[in-house]
This record gives sequence, structure tokens and C-alpha cells, in this order.
Amino acid sequence: MLANLKTGSLAGTRQNLPLMVLVAVYWALALLDPVELSGDAAEAVYYTQSLAWLAFVLIHGSKRYGWDNLFIFFGITFLVSWSIESVSIVTGSPFGNYYYTDLLGARIGAVPLAVPAAYFVAGYLAWTMGTIFLGELGTGIEGKSLFLVPVIASLIMVMWDLCLDPIKSTIEGAWVWEGGGAYHGVPITNYFGWYLTGMMIYQLFALYLHRFSANRPVTQTRTYWTLAPVMYLGLALPYLLNPFYQTEYLEIYWSSFLVCASTMVLVSVLSAVSVRRVDAECFQHQC
Repeated sequence: MLANLKTGSLAGTRQNLPLMVLVAVYWALALLDPVELSGDAAEAVYYTQSLAWLAFVLIHGSKRYGWDNLFIFFGITFLVSWSIESVSIVTGSPFGNYYYTDLLGARIGAVPLAVPAAYFVAGYLAWTMGTIFLGELGTGIEGKSLFLVPVIASLIMVMWDLCLDPIKSTIEGAWVWEGGGAYHGVPITNYFGWYLTGMMIYQLFALYLHRFSANRPVTQTRTYWTLAPVMYLGLALPYLLNPFYQTEYLEIYWSSFLVCASTMVLVSVLSAVSVRRVDAECFQHQC
């Protein structure tokens, strides 16, 4: 797999220019977060940023897996996340007792459509970073990576929710934890639920790839692989900026900042460094 990474930054830029533009758009709009926008402008920024994120995942994922396997990943993600969320809303397990308000829009049953969509786009980035860490850069998955990639990718997803959940629930009220919780109003069981959901999604996808997808080399540049952690790092920007311009709930915003810096930022940097180390080894060994 590693032997097929192209060298040449110019070639990487040309080949991945649409992805680079989408990352730049996402980052630029994320950096607008401290700017107080009117209702229509804020809505336009939100939807543009969401579309840039989705387009990035679709283009990046189709380059590696093709549309058919990417659709399988979407299907697994949607069904598993919607099912577990629905069960938890009714039973309180595994996430805890909570319900969604109307802020997230249209829903299927008790779960807003935005929730499975978020699992898909964030989940793809976490999966890709998990494969980068293990050097599993093909179209399939083999050996110990069959089980280790889901373990790592699920942790990366939980890192995102550690930063996200207290703000979206306790401050913004997109969902409500009925009994509160130890972590700024969020129960610790929520993170167990996130990890379990991620593991089910990723393990099913890994087993599917192992059974049905030949593990062929993905002929892409270092730029292609680096853009996934860079986009994931873009998800961290609001949590890094919040405490410097918000005036209320500063305890939560600073807590989110510290958690984000020690989890999302760190794992993004390590993933990008892993790509560079892969290339360096290939150059040194002419692999």
C-alpha cells in the first residue's frame, strides 16, 4: 500500500484541488464563528459549511472506495446510528435519557436527519484517520487492522463529541439530558454510547470490506491523505475560538477548549505526521 503514494507536491495540488478548496471554504467559514451575523447570513454560512464538509467526504471517499462502497458506508452509518439513537431515546440505553428539540430540523421518528448525517461525515474522517495511523491505505482491510481500525476510529469520534456535546446540549439546547450529567450536564454514559455506536459502524464496514472489497492500492498523493486530518482539525476550530469571544458559560467553553486541544488537535497533528512518516520511509527504502 505504502509504495503507491505519489511524491511531488505540485501533482498533489493539481490532483486534489477540489478537496483543497472545500477544506479552505470550511476553515474560512469556521473562522467567521466569532463574527455576529444576522439570521439569514448565519443560516447561509451554516449550510455552506455543511455542504463543503459533505462534498469533501463524498469526493475524498469516492476516490478511495468508489461510489458503491462509499454508499455502503453511508447505509451502515445511517441505519446503525439512527437505530441506536432511537432505542436510547426510548429506553435510556446506551447513551442515557435524552430527547431532541426542534433545533435540528426534520426527523425520522424521534431522531433528526442531521444526526445520522453527522455520523456519516464525521465518521468518515475518523475512519480515514484510523486507517492512516495503521498504514492501511488501500481499498480493503486486512489482518489486525480489521479490528484495530474500528477501535481507533471510534476513539476519534468520541473525541469530537467530548467537545461538542456540552455546548450543543447544555448551552444551545439542541437536545436535553433529562437527568443532567457529571460532565457539564452530559452523563458519562453518553460517551460509552458514542463509542459503542462507532464500533458497530466501523466493525460492520471493516467486515464488509474484508469480505467483498479487494485490497487494491490507492494511487494518491501525500496531499490527499493529509487533507482528511486537516478537515477534522477544522471541526475543532469553534471549540478553540469560543472562550475568546463568548461572554457566558465560560467554564464550559474553556473546558471544551482544553479537551479539544488535548484530543482533536493532537490526533489531527499525529495523523498528518503519520502521512509524512509513511512517505519518508518509502523514499528511504525505495518502496
